[in-house]
Amino acid sequence: MKIRNNILVLFALLLCSCAEEKKKELKEQKTDRTTNFKSDYQTELELNVDHSVGIGLFAKEVLRENLRTHEFDSNGQTNPKHLRIFQSNELEKIIGYSNKKYPKNSEPNYYEHFTLFVATYNDYKSAKTTFERIKADSKYGFLNWKELEKEQSERVKALNIGAKPGGFIIQSGKQIVSLVETCREVPFGANWLQYENRLLKYLTRTGNEKFEVLNSDCGNDRYEFKIIKASR
Repeated sequence: MKIRNNILVLFALLLCSCAEEKKKELKEQKTDRTTNFKSDYQTELELNVDHSVGIGLFAKEVLRENLRTHEFDSNGQTNPKHLRIFQSNELEKIIGYSNKKYPKNSEPNYYEHFTLFVATYNDYKSAKTTFERIKADSKYGFLNWKELEKEQSERVKALNIGAKPGGFIIQSGKQIVSLVETCREVPFGANWLQYENRLLKYLTRTGNEKFEVLNSDCGNDRYEFKIIKASR
């Protein structure tokens, strides 16, 4: 009888132990799911960051009291042709920044009339997808566009408008920025590299991020893809 009771006690203890173990396992699974959800949510927030304010501050630093802002209709017939590179169903808006003093006798409507263009998309994914397309288009130079189907041909021509004078294109968060460069003097800073790094300071959060960029110097026939590191 005593042995039977001991067996029953051991069996009951074993059931309790299994129940506790199961409860602990479920709790850990729930904690892991919550942690992963928070981590994914935080990552999504970081990726979908909107740099509009920072980019505007960069434009203000460069242009100061001569800052002029333009908001373009994405389907506008009189837009600078370079804006075709930003085409997407997920495009929210395009902002351009220019110097009030240039050009003197007309409204700005050519690539070199502007300081930079900023395209804002619905989210990071849409901006990234468009930038990847721009990267693909950047493989073609001035002499290659005739080989392409019409839509891509128009984009390549629009992109390479900025190749010969020079340009710097970067995607970060919800934005794609096309920084206008020229064969003339640098608007701000000692050289174009410093000018580009100045823009990056308004896009970086930690100071250590690596950015994919398209870069073209005066006289080039196409943009070159690079990976560069931001520094503060």
